[in-house]
Amino acid sequence: MSTIDTFAKRLLCRIVRELEKIPEPLQLSVLEFIRSFPISASPDSKPQIESPPRILGLNRGAMKMKADFDEPLPDEFWLGEE
Repeated sequence: MSTIDTFAKRLLCRIVRELEKIPEPLQLSVLEFIRSFPISASPDSKPQIESPPRILGLNRGAMKMKADFDEPLPDEFWLGEE
């Protein structure tokens, strides 16, 4: 049994224990709430969207780093003063 299966079973047991503490009408409300989730919300049923391959160097030179990039910012910057 995998660690994920063990975690899921422990989590379900905790949920059941908590549900047993509340009155039946509230339990039914919780059940209706759970059923309102679309089946596609489960992680296993997500459609795989294939993204286009990345092109390295496509925007090379589009930005320039200032020479003082590593210098501390002045107090005016942090205090919002001009």
